[in-house]
Amino acid sequence: MKRGMLFSTDSVVGSRLPDLVEQLEGAGFDSLWLPELFGRDPFVTAGALLQASESLRICTGIANVYARDAIATKGAAHTLSELSGGRFELGLGVSNKVGNQARGHTWQPPLEKLEAFFTAMEEAPMRFEAPHPIPIHLAAHGPKLMQFAIDRADGVMTYMATRGHNREARKVIGPEKKLIVVQSCLVEEDQAKARKWARRAVSIYLPIENYHRAWMAQGFDRSDFSSGGSDRFVDELVAWGSVETVRSRLEEYRQMGVDEVVLIPLNADSTSGPDVAVMRELLAE
Repeated sequence: MKRGMLFSTDSVVGSRLPDLVEQLEGAGFDSLWLPELFGRDPFVTAGALLQASESLRICTGIANVYARDAIATKGAAHTLSELSGGRFELGLGVSNKVGNQARGHTWQPPLEKLEAFFTAMEEAPMRFEAPHPIPIHLAAHGPKLMQFAIDRADGVMTYMATRGHNREARKVIGPEKKLIVVQSCLVEEDQAKARKWARRAVSIYLPIENYHRAWMAQGFDRSDFSSGGSDRFVDELVAWGSVETVRSRLEEYRQMGVDEVVLIPLNADSTSGPDVAVMRELLAE
């Protein structure tokens, strides 16, 4: 099972980013995934981090299909892959209605949007050839998006999902497609502190209705979303506790056949980035 990290670089001074990727390579990470929020462009950032690293795969996790057109996306992906020797991977998703309306876009049914986007991307001519394959992974929770990913992408990326959902996803997508599980984690044994940080991590998603639908399909009910989230809700979505406890969650994913687990480190400083020493402990064999 490969091990990656998903981390927004927005709070880290740009001059420190080369040092960050060097530390991640030294800690044993296989990949770094860059989200698309309201900050650094993930493709531009990926170019800088690919230049600064030697073996680390740099991936968009996820690039929003509303933020740029399909031809621009394909051109960026081909460029990054070519210039990095094939170390770039393209993670795509529709994000959510609230975030895209804030960008000034009209929300479309996700399958309709993705169908048009993937078709345009696949048909777009490029004036240069990318010498390496470019894996495309789709953020998908519900069965329709997951089936689309099976049909049109190389892998499925799950986010803020339960272990039961991830286990079922492994069965549904079959052995030919890659399953990437994004897992928030926190090395903290104080229950009150850990759950405070866990609730902070999930709070941004609690007002978003499509997440509610996904979570209810995974066994929660609306009472689990009140007051910052019930204990059972945050304990399932965030792996917290001792190093051994968090490692045991990663081992569960290994046992269920997850191809890559991507950690969101809550042990992080707002300016210096993730606590790489803690992450190194988690990855130690």
